[in-house]
Amino acid sequence: MGLGKSILVLLLIIGLIVGSILYMSREDAVYLKVRVNLTQLENRSYPRIDNLTTYLEPIQKTSEPRGTEVFTPGIVVLPFQSNQMIGYWTSVPYKGNGTYDLNVGLTMHPKKSEWILLNIRFVDANGTELTSLTYDTQLK
Repeated sequence: MGLGKSILVLLLIIGLIVGSILYMSREDAVYLKVRVNLTQLENRSYPRIDNLTTYLEPIQKTSEPRGTEVFTPGIVVLPFQSNQMIGYWTSVPYKGNGTYDLNVGLTMHPKKSEWILLNIRFVDANGTELTSLTYDTQLK
């Protein structure tokens, strides 16, 4: 191969690498930030899901959440829009009363001010659903 072709191939490879790095470091991906509060009023009752907020959060493509294992006991979230699943199952372990943040990765990207439906479940150590809530919310 001649020197000119070698330089051309080298420049092409460098261009592809730089372009890939720039593409992957852009903040044009988003994930769904869900904050939910669980309150257990009595030792024998199941925790109550209340005070839910959700909003879109920008993120770099390389850091985009892709779902998690299901933690038991735990809180599990799944987003829907127009009767279609738009994200990954996301779960966090339950540690008693308090506020829990879940970072839900999306397969489809709704826009701010659009409405989505969240299915939120509290599951026990065996994975059995104890409390659930379907929440219709407008994205912030």
